[in-house]
Amino acid sequence: MKKITLLLLLAILFVFPKSGHAQAFDDNANLIYIGFGLPPGRVIAEDIQNLNIYTNYHLNNYGTGVLKYEHGLNKYFGVGLNFEYSAATVNYKYDPVYLTNPRYTHTNNIGLIGGYLRMNGHFPIGEKLDIYGGVGLGYTYKIDKSSDTNPNNANTNNNSYILNFDWQLTFGARFMVKKGFGMFAEFGHATTVAQVGLVFRF
Repeated sequence: MKKITLLLLLAILFVFPKSGHAQAFDDNANLIYIGFGLPPGRVIAEDIQNLNIYTNYHLNNYGTGVLKYEHGLNKYFGVGLNFEYSAATVNYKYDPVYLTNPRYTHTNNIGLIGGYLRMNGHFPIGEKLDIYGGVGLGYTYKIDKSSDTNPNNANTNNNSYILNFDWQLTFGARFMVKKGFGMFAEFGHATTVAQVGLVFRF
């Protein structure tokens, strides 16, 4: 019994080191996250979900690029900025109701830029592992450029630009391979559902 108790104490000391040791996240920590997200951006997915009823529907999803900065206020809280970019292209054939009308191809090029102010709560476990969750408030800017090959359409290009308020709620984990370098994974309500990538601490 004494051996088991001793082993448990050693395990606790290993996982939760003394406060004097470095932590996976602490005050004045500066982190840069570079990642990639899938599936396509939430707003993009909402736009294209009703288009797959057309003939020869084809989607090219380019995913979401993620760039984040975070500064540690203390061991348990950090603030930062998130920048995200999603893109997709949709092509489909439009079949006319009347045979006298032409059959033509329609193309949508959709891009989504997101910028957010972010606050995270952290639970650092030792020097390498950090569990965190946070909220973000910001805006998305959607660029939708559409064109078609309809010869009866005088204006074959139809572009729209929409700025919307948006929010995020995500949970993630970060593992530091070395003191200044690690990996992260994040899931939840954001520009995309899941994000993975690299993190640099300085």
